[in-house]
Amino acid sequence: MIRNILNELTVRGVRHLIISALFFVVYALCGTAIMLTVLFLIDRHISGESVSLISAAWILVGLLILKTISNAVADMSKHFAGFDLVERIREKIILKLKMFSLGFYTNERLGEISTVIHKDVDNMEMVVGHLWTRMSADFIVALILGIGLFWVDWHMGLAMIAILPIALFSLYRGIRSGMKAQQEAQDGLADMVSLFVEYVKGIPMLKVFGGKGMFRDRLDHSVSEFGESSKNASRLAAVSVGRYTFLIELAFALMATLGLWWTWRGELSLFAYLMFVIVSKEFYKPFVNMESHWLNYIKVKDSYERISRLLDAPVIVDPDQPKTAERFDLSFDGVGFHYEKEGFEMKDLTFNVPERTVTALVGSSGSGKTTITNLLLRFWEPQAGCIRIGGVDIREMDYDYLLGKISVVMQNVILFSDTIANNIKVGNRNATQGEIEEAARRAMIHDFIVSLPDGYETKIGENGLGLSGGQKQRLSIARAFLKDAPILLLDEITSNVDPVNEYKIQQAMSVLIRKRTVLVIAHHLQTIRNAHQIIVMDKGQLMEKGMHAELEAKGGMYCKLLSMQ
Repeated sequence: MIRNILNELTVRGVRHLIISALFFVVYALCGTAIMLTVLFLIDRHISGESVSLISAAWILVGLLILKTISNAVADMSKHFAGFDLVERIREKIILKLKMFSLGFYTNERLGEISTVIHKDVDNMEMVVGHLWTRMSADFIVALILGIGLFWVDWHMGLAMIAILPIALFSLYRGIRSGMKAQQEAQDGLADMVSLFVEYVKGIPMLKVFGGKGMFRDRLDHSVSEFGESSKNASRLAAVSVGRYTFLIELAFALMATLGLWWTWRGELSLFAYLMFVIVSKEFYKPFVNMESHWLNYIKVKDSYERISRLLDAPVIVDPDQPKTAERFDLSFDGVGFHYEKEGFEMKDLTFNVPERTVTALVGSSGSGKTTITNLLLRFWEPQAGCIRIGGVDIREMDYDYLLGKISVVMQNVILFSDTIANNIKVGNRNATQGEIEEAARRAMIHDFIVSLPDGYETKIGENGLGLSGGQKQRLSIARAFLKDAPILLLDEITSNVDPVNEYKIQQAMSVLIRKRTVLVIAHHLQTIRNAHQIIVMDKGQLMEKGMHAELEAKGGMYCKLLSMQ
């Protein structure tokens, strides 16, 4: 895992990482050198040997300056490497999010994505800040000091490390037993975040229907479960830490006691004994910190697994040799599809939409009208059959190319908290101001825009806050004009708008649909009487197909739908 994470670093990040580890080694060795220098001076003074205090002072000052500089450089380089890693991972996630199908974005997924982006990615910095730089530097220092101490006296060296295997085994068992509890706590966190996202999104509906209490009970239960799992994980960690810390302290006590005995018997010099007592603290340092390194590893491991699940999730894959369409008729050939958590199922759906014609999709709610448009946009992937544009399977097209050939005007217009110009420009990010204004004129929204104090630079709230439904729709139509795609997907867009806006929308739409292949979801059947083709859907199945007069004469399901309006 650590290797995979570090592979995400750029060359610059790797350089910062190596610099950080090396300077942490220098920092630790300088601290040890200062203590040994002081001990040497004391020993020489006790022995009655002359010592140059000026030289000693210069050595100590030099070591202190070097220690300070090394710590600053190491810490700065550590953070630079961490920022590099976090930036690379976030870039990969952002690119990946664009490639997921619509089916990926459930409430549970949104909660997980939120946790990954806001917490898990930041945890990756621990890899370079603690798990690699600090830990590797500490063990390099311990190795250097250990070799030096064994060279001074191998008996004391053996006493120093005698209990370490027992302590490390104890830590291993403790951490292993706590991993399950930590995983449960992390899963509980993801569930709680998902519920929070769902709760916030549904607050308006819950207020209207009085469902706050019921949902709050679910949320309270989730919070309580997360709290209990967190307490259990903390409890197990505390026991493991206490036991491990005791064994490390016991290792030092054993060495210090045996050393004192050997010193008293004259088998070890006082200078060597004090050297072991002082230096062994630095030797034990990485082992003392091992517990925190293990806990950080578990935290990083859980975060990395969630990041990996997100990055490894199935995406819309572009073909190696993408094809393009020469014409823009649509065909559904034996398409089969079903949702995982719903009873809806589409079987062997087959129909054609000739180029530059208008085909209307009608049917009751849940009949499959919206599913058809979502499949065409590859928001979902069919489980059987194929969808073709101009005889080419859409899965054989580059995904950006496919979306570039389709404009969408739906009931629920998505607008961003930005200027009106930039909201229209979504249809073509390279459009000039003149092209934006021309699109607005054709959508019959230009006069309204220029009447605003800031005109096209007027900022609107999220989802078009401050605009009427009809104005939002005309901005959406302006996007479609600006994009100028050969295929147009429409939802019934004149619902819930005033007569003035309805008239303007209909006028704009009469121009927009010209010379385009149009697939329209119709709720009000009187609006699609002149469609070249009407397809009647029911529970995912094609029931009838034909023109208005033909279907009306049959007296089938289409007539039943007409009679209900």
